[in-house]
Amino acid sequence: MDLRQIEYFVALYDERSVTKAATRLNVVQPALSMQISRLERTFKTKLFDRNSRGVVPTDVGRTFYGICQKILGDVDEARRYLRDASGKIAGSLTIGLMPSVANSVLPGVLALYKAEYPDVTLRIVEAYSGSLLDQLNSGKFDLAIVNNSSSLGRIAITPLFRDYLVLVTRYQPGKRPPAEISSSRLQDFRLVLPSQRQGMRALVDSMLASKGIKLQPEIELDSLGPTIELVRESDWATILPIVAVKQAADRKMLRCQRIVDPEIPREVIVATPITRAPTLAAELFLKILKTAVTKLLEGKP
Repeated sequence: MDLRQIEYFVALYDERSVTKAATRLNVVQPALSMQISRLERTFKTKLFDRNSRGVVPTDVGRTFYGICQKILGDVDEARRYLRDASGKIAGSLTIGLMPSVANSVLPGVLALYKAEYPDVTLRIVEAYSGSLLDQLNSGKFDLAIVNNSSSLGRIAITPLFRDYLVLVTRYQPGKRPPAEISSSRLQDFRLVLPSQRQGMRALVDSMLASKGIKLQPEIELDSLGPTIELVRESDWATILPIVAVKQAADRKMLRCQRIVDPEIPREVIVATPITRAPTLAAELFLKILKTAVTKLLEGKP
């Protein structure tokens, strides 16, 4: 048995499909099938039952998966130790970010990080939480910054920060609406919101349902930039995390009112593969990111 066979087995176990596992590993399907068959023949045991819809782990396969996760975690820890022992922060880092975070502090974070760690190659992908988690589970990211939810699957999570949702409208000089707005009044506005498949919309709908409130936006738009621009230039309104719009509100480009009764808090987490601990390069990026978000939310320069 070699490390490649273990990686192939874990991918097939996670994906339950030869096609999906091969895509995740960037190998052809026959190569993956051959390695799994060789593993089963070598140890005279069956790891998967095959059917028309894919593969299903056997009892032996399920137990073996837990062992393999530990092996891959130990291997990754060994690689990380040797990289970090050199004293040089280098390598590549692929990160998935939600628009609300990317739209707020990302430019400053990237500039500071690259100034301090120029030998790290960064790749940043912006998308909503659901898409980010799909790509994380398929092995495309080292980590993803997403909304916390009950459907995170087989990943490791670490809290990053908490904020809250606000009603966002255009800034009108001379008008000073209250800093807070009751959730019962949200239905009075022409709303543009993300579609129901997005995590933030699900959070809004679930929290307001406790008050018997069901929002019916006239526009559903899964793009943060155009949403903000529409609100800034018209009488449309939206609901967003405060971190996404605080800078614009401070510059009097938008007006924000904290939603209360009920308040809608949001927890943002770092999601990483359960078999692979974050590298030192990743931990340093998260440290800079968390500091930047904390300063933004606390109104510090």
